[in-house]
Amino acid sequence: MAMLWRILGLLAFGLAFAGPVAAEEAAIETRIGEEGFVSPPATLEQVDWLAGQWVGGGIGGAPAMESWLPATGGTMVGTFVQETADGAIMFTEHMYLTQENGSLALKIKHFNADLTGWEEKDDMLTFRLVAIEPCAAYFNALTLRCADRDNPGAGLVAAVRMQSDKPEVQELVFRFNQLGTKGRTVCPGAETTLAMNTCFADRLSEANERRTEYFAAAIQRETESAKETARLRDLAAPDLSVVNQMEASERAFDAYVENECGAVWETYKGGTIRTVMAIACKIDLVDERTHSIWQNWLTYHDSTPPILPEPSPTR
Repeated sequence: MAMLWRILGLLAFGLAFAGPVAAEEAAIETRIGEEGFVSPPATLEQVDWLAGQWVGGGIGGAPAMESWLPATGGTMVGTFVQETADGAIMFTEHMYLTQENGSLALKIKHFNADLTGWEEKDDMLTFRLVAIEPCAAYFNALTLRCADRDNPGAGLVAAVRMQSDKPEVQELVFRFNQLGTKGRTVCPGAETTLAMNTCFADRLSEANERRTEYFAAAIQRETESAKETARLRDLAAPDLSVVNQMEASERAFDAYVENECGAVWETYKGGTIRTVMAIACKIDLVDERTHSIWQNWLTYHDSTPPILPEPSPTR
């Protein structure tokens, strides 16, 4: 416990500018076990909602990322990266969430940007489980929980209690969104910036290929409809005004995506996640566009089956 509070004391001293939350300002996120407490029964299956890649504002508003791999061999492996305001690494964490003695324990080692460790060579911080709830794990002085228990992919709250001379409880609270399009696009195993960039670029290609397929089907339907109308009315040429407007809207959409997601890139340009965030923006908008095409042009008002199946989010 002395090592725990020494590290948390360093956090409180070195990260004071992050604006730790006092009890009067917000509900207390962390819990402390009583002396000699016994951890409750728990398994890794109860925290499988952690798996994925999470991103949000960290210390001083600089970007922070947390990643968790699915459980393997009785352990979930996680990493945390805190960036500086100019996009460099401030520090990282290597985390093991393990099953021990019928319960769970979270073990963490911290590293500086040059990979030198905070703890001694064989030392680590161990946070024993205090309580387990649906979509929430409360370790001693550290909390991991869903932002919305009814929607596990909607967000992640991570909180650590810090040593302080103030009478109020002081916590450092991180609020993350799942990396990707509204929590839908994930890249298991992609833990480097390059790997995530490549993965998300591949997802964007998939999303655009499906959008192209659905738009081509919509154009074909409207073109054939116009030709049939012209035949029935004995017109010299079909009226393709709807088709022309659809094609104009597609060009306008491309311009909108570039500007909207370009603004996202600018917002995150100081951090290494800028490319992934911009691509995720594009995936999200393309998915919405594809669904709009399907709803407007590939379905019927009666019980006739749609021309193509309803598109699901890109994963």
